[in-house]
Amino acid sequence: MTKSYEKPRVSKIEVDSQVIRMFTRRGFIDVFWEELIDQRKINPKISEKDVFDKLNEKFFEVFGEFRYSNYMSFKQRMNQ
Repeated sequence: MTKSYEKPRVSKIEVDSQVIRMFTRRGFIDVFWEELIDQRKINPKISEKDVFDKLNEKFFEVFGEFRYSNYMSFKQRMNQ
């Protein structure tokens, strides 16, 4: 008795365009500044670190690793 082939079920996975842009260093920096401006319209007291943490976590959710190890690492690379 042979088993018939069953096509595997694959669900569609959508990745946020911000996450795709954050894959490169320049893209992460651009998204960071855009997000900071948008978030400060809502909450003028939000810190750069809070915005960074949110974006780095978003990256982690998709790729299983952080884009940057911490905020200081990001700031150092941003200024290079």
